[in-house]
Amino acid sequence: MDIQSYLDTLKSYEPSMIRTRRDLHRHAETGWLEYRTTALLIKKLREHGIPVKYGKEIINKDYLWAYPSESVRKSAIDRALAEGADPEIIEKMDSFTGLCAVIETGTPGPVLALRFDIDCNDVTESTDADRQPVKDGFCSIHDGSMHACGHDGHASLGLHTCIALNEIKNDLCGTIKVIFQPAEEGVRGAQSIAEGGILDDVDYLLTGHLGMGWNTGSLVALSKGFLSTTKVDAEFKGVSAHAGMSPQDGKNAILAACSATLAMHTACQDSRGASRINVGTIQGGSGRNVVPADAMIRFETRGETADIQELVLKKAMNAVNGAAEMFDCSVDTKIMGSASSADSSAELEPFIRAGAARIPEITNYVKEAAFSGSEDATYLMAKVQSHGRKAAYMCIGSNIAAPHHNDHFNFDESSLLTGLRLYVSTVWEIMHR
Repeated sequence: MDIQSYLDTLKSYEPSMIRTRRDLHRHAETGWLEYRTTALLIKKLREHGIPVKYGKEIINKDYLWAYPSESVRKSAIDRALAEGADPEIIEKMDSFTGLCAVIETGTPGPVLALRFDIDCNDVTESTDADRQPVKDGFCSIHDGSMHACGHDGHASLGLHTCIALNEIKNDLCGTIKVIFQPAEEGVRGAQSIAEGGILDDVDYLLTGHLGMGWNTGSLVALSKGFLSTTKVDAEFKGVSAHAGMSPQDGKNAILAACSATLAMHTACQDSRGASRINVGTIQGGSGRNVVPADAMIRFETRGETADIQELVLKKAMNAVNGAAEMFDCSVDTKIMGSASSADSSAELEPFIRAGAARIPEITNYVKEAAFSGSEDATYLMAKVQSHGRKAAYMCIGSNIAAPHHNDHFNFDESSLLTGLRLYVSTVWEIMHR
């Protein structure tokens, strides 16, 4: 088989890729609630004869970080059904989102996994008339839910990569697993997949992201320097009282929360490497003349290594508990998400470089670059690498209309075809007969 000729034919996939991306963008679904998205992907994969595992088959329920309540899940399911999700597929999902397509070539060889995330952000999309999603009619119809990070593109890219690889499976060897991961935002979903067993026999893992500061035509083969992170909610409980008549009877939960916020930021120092603390939200109180009985802070810690992050987290938790004690309040902390640190495996770079060489749209090849943020794909990478095998995270350049997670975000849809050709060409390098 002439792989270059096959890559050229993938141009015919572009209209479908854009159409699927826009459909998913319009029906954006947040983490753990991607019911319509999952059902749509399962249906399309089955139409091409590709076996699919989903729900409890791929997820370890012990790692469902910040999992929504039953009532929230039911509301999301009802909405997905109203918007055309297949009722039979929804029922068999048993309220769990995400899936894994499995392509068996029939010839012995390595097991390779590809991973694509599918959830959106908790953002209300801008309806400014000059934006492409508004002009072309695919702006999100769900208030508070928007694909502001490109995961709609990832899901479409993963679907069409799976279909394209299935077409040439007789020229490949081994097994290909294509994972569509829920709940990446807030780093909540990957650990449930990593501990679900689907990666236990995987020799190679490839994943990546559109954009991330790299323009259309660029490719970073190996991302490195992912920061380990933990996301925490801390709820302070005090005692309310009249702020003028009897303030001595109150226990001020907001003061405890504010003191914790100030104290924990002194912990973000470590000579061994980068570390971060951020309190992103603080809420509490009921009125200006009431000593507040309730307050909530949502914060995160990050570290260049797991050891650094764990020390920063420990100091932050000490600050939270100490502030609660100082103001005679109680505090309840909950871990809402986490991701490990990771680096891409250098051994995969020659395969990626050879794959990219066939794609003229890639005009700026970068061997490696720092990611300098957190991504829960690192759990999947670490799981594969813990078995002595290889994993890599790529950044596929795409011009963007606004920063990731912004309500004006949009990406250059031409990067979808580039990504499709890149994944197919790189998999060919690793698995062709």
